[in-house]
Amino acid sequence: MPEATAFVPAHISGFFQPCYLKTPERTGSRNGGLCLDLGVFTKVRVKPADRTKVKISIDGKRAPEAKTTMSAVRQLLSVASGSFEIEVDHYCQVPVGAGYGASGAGALGAVLALSKALKLRASLKKLVGMAHVAEVTCGTGLGDVGAQILGGLVTGLQPGAPPYGRWRRIPVSQDFRVICATLSPLFTKKFLHDSGFRRRASKLGGLALENVVKRPTIEGFMLASREFAEGLGLLDGKLRTLIQTAEEAGAVGASQIMIGRAIFAFVSTNKLEAVRHAFSEILEPSSIFVTNINRKGKFC
Repeated sequence: MPEATAFVPAHISGFFQPCYLKTPERTGSRNGGLCLDLGVFTKVRVKPADRTKVKISIDGKRAPEAKTTMSAVRQLLSVASGSFEIEVDHYCQVPVGAGYGASGAGALGAVLALSKALKLRASLKKLVGMAHVAEVTCGTGLGDVGAQILGGLVTGLQPGAPPYGRWRRIPVSQDFRVICATLSPLFTKKFLHDSGFRRRASKLGGLALENVVKRPTIEGFMLASREFAEGLGLLDGKLRTLIQTAEEAGAVGASQIMIGRAIFAFVSTNKLEAVRHAFSEILEPSSIFVTNINRKGKFC
């Protein structure tokens, strides 16, 4: 039974400007965010069959709700010859539904691994486009996949899949770590279908990107992300407490993960334990994790 694996990093958005255009390939967001060393590992197993059947699991449990992965896989199968029984197993190192880009990572990992298992000659741009279209049409995201290919701290300057999207990295010192604290999921699809939310995000996201382009540093990114979060109106008392706690303990900056009830902070290594300890006095240890910035993007 042919099999293949892929890893795609988690991606956190600090701000975003939704851009709904004529096609899902051109639709997306102008945004700013970072890729993490943690993410989603995907294993795909394939065997010939009389009729194509796709089974998806997440962390060992059947996942019929993984519609973004299914959509991406169906797109790839439409250009493959033959029928197959396909098993897609995702292993998530980050919370699902909390703004870590797990849907995009799973979809991209699935088509990367499946293309390899079937020995297809699909280009990377084509596979990225399939994952992006799946995210957009399923309502699980707008701008994660392009950044997940690059890695690093990334600004999305133009929306859409390749060749329409355009991205740029912001340099980050090796001394920095990212600490995340997750309270609970927020449902991306609900917000992306809310016209009032989209209008606010469009106005605030455009301003945030403009400010980061003028000041392409960690400090500039964190300030723009914080101003975006404050204006968007999703911050609650617990999130505000966590942000304040992180900054008082020495973080360079902290803000809300978009779109999730979670926060992230950039911390220098000499302040890391202080910030982690401060969080541990508020949250259970299982809600907190520390990671490096992923600087390479996907691998398979």
